[in-house]
Amino acid sequence: MPLTPGGFSASTSRRRGRGRRRAIIAMVVVVVLAAASGVGYVLKNRADDRAADRRVQTAAAAYLAAWRTLTTTGGAATPNTSSTAGAAGGSGGTTAGASGASSTTGGGSSTSGGAAADSDRAGRAAVTAATVTGSTSVATLLATMADVRDRLLVTGATFTPGSVSRHGGVATAPYVAKLDLSGLPSPLEYAGVLNLTSTDHGWKVRADLPAVHPALRAGLLLDRTASTGHRGELESADGQPLRSSGDLASNLVGRTGPLSGLERVYDDRLRAQGGAVVVRAAATRDAQGQVVPGKVVQTLHTYPMTDGQAVRTTLDLRVQQAAEQALATAARPTAAMVAIDTRTGGVLALANHPATGASRAVRGKYPPGSTFKIITATAALMNGRAANTPLDCTQSVSVDGRTFQNAEAEQFGTIPLRTAFAKSCNTAFIRLEESLPANALAKAAALYGFDGTSPLDIASFGGTFPTPRDGAASASASIGQARIEASPLQMASVAAAVASGTWRQPFVAGQPARSNAIPTNVLGPLRDFMRAVVTEGTAATVPMPGEVFGKTGTAEYADGDPPPTHAWFVGYRGDVAFAVVVEDGGFGAETAAPIAARFLTALDGGQIAPDPAVGGR
Repeated sequence: MPLTPGGFSASTSRRRGRGRRRAIIAMVVVVVLAAASGVGYVLKNRADDRAADRRVQTAAAAYLAAWRTLTTTGGAATPNTSSTAGAAGGSGGTTAGASGASSTTGGGSSTSGGAAADSDRAGRAAVTAATVTGSTSVATLLATMADVRDRLLVTGATFTPGSVSRHGGVATAPYVAKLDLSGLPSPLEYAGVLNLTSTDHGWKVRADLPAVHPALRAGLLLDRTASTGHRGELESADGQPLRSSGDLASNLVGRTGPLSGLERVYDDRLRAQGGAVVVRAAATRDAQGQVVPGKVVQTLHTYPMTDGQAVRTTLDLRVQQAAEQALATAARPTAAMVAIDTRTGGVLALANHPATGASRAVRGKYPPGSTFKIITATAALMNGRAANTPLDCTQSVSVDGRTFQNAEAEQFGTIPLRTAFAKSCNTAFIRLEESLPANALAKAAALYGFDGTSPLDIASFGGTFPTPRDGAASASASIGQARIEASPLQMASVAAAVASGTWRQPFVAGQPARSNAIPTNVLGPLRDFMRAVVTEGTAATVPMPGEVFGKTGTAEYADGDPPPTHAWFVGYRGDVAFAVVVEDGGFGAETAAPIAARFLTALDGGQIAPDPAVGGR
């Protein structure tokens, strides 16, 4: 530092250097702040873009979930025979979360009735909430979705959204659809695009027909064409078509259009497989007003076409023919008969007279009358009574102010239980029931399936045993009256249970759904009782071919003096159990037991003809 007159002083060049440094620092600060501001702006824009994309993804995923709910509910998953109509399979669905590109909604299982209707309404509401009018109305979009569901027979659906593309207030969201179609081996898969728009209420999907399927336009629809394969047959146990029996054809087999009976139950196995998914022009009407399906304009996917499977049943046409021949000799115009294989519980024959109309064999509801004494005797034997237990068989007995009588004022005095069963003494059985525990009869009835369960997969009736209200009702129940009801199918299963030692729910294909073992201490005496009915009891005057075990029944079904009655006979011989009911037939031995005898004769290959009525009950 130079010496001056006043002493030492700073250098001017150094002062200039310090100023430059300050300026540089200031400039650097300005540049850094500017850069930071720019980076923040870019980052904010990117965050806003990502948030907007997520909102689009959320809207698209919610729409696809709602579409799935609507697409897989509300139908029956059973195709019509027409190539242009059908009903879709139903499934309730969980709504997919409104997540990002990986959000997927899965297929569902079928539902029906109210649950399907509720899910259908929920799907429609959800689609409506996620949609705005586009090239078509929301109502038209909903109708198109439902039409695709119904025509293609959709049973499950998966919609997988892809990455969205957004430009200002509009966006697109690609997706992949997989529709499971009833009866087809693989799903219909296709790619589509959703168009979305930003609204005051958030992002919404525009209603466009191509959004349902890219090939759809106004005047076009998706449809299925039928397989060229042949429908499978419902067959007897030895492979013969069941339709060769007019009775079985009308009362069991059913129809294919519309589906009914076993044709409906086993449709998924019987119907020909394969076909094609096509784009078709809308239907028109001809000059006569008949609907004419539109022409196919494009085939989207073809599936291998194969014949339907045959379904083998337990029915035996030889037994069926014998039952039909026997019923044709009935003294009264209306009757029914069922035969069951005692070894398996499988139904061998279901015969009705007349053969057309409602099947009384499987849907008839009748008081079983004295045939129910099989169950009452079972209850007694289960509770320590023996074949020689003495019972008082008077002409009449009063219970809680109600008087019960034997047919034709019969009375046998004090007789053993075995004789009371063989002679079908009402008063003895009423006294027997009074001596049993309060729930004994109900337990025995449950053992033989009297619980209201439908035995077959078609409309059918088994047996019911309502709890008796008082002593008089219990007395009436002990002889098969009161509010007890049974079908011939049910009573044939009761006879089969005594023969085999196990009650099995009747069936016509597959295996019995449930079974109950009959106590061994019951079987010996009960079989002896039923044999005594034929050899020395109420059916002794009816010539029976072979060693037959049975029980007659005379069931009052209305008031009167005397009251009108249905006639019953149930029993078994060898491996075949059977039940016969003749409406308004009087005594069981007069009209029902002879039919059973003729059935067995026909089964043996003999000739049968109507015989004069014989006495008995």
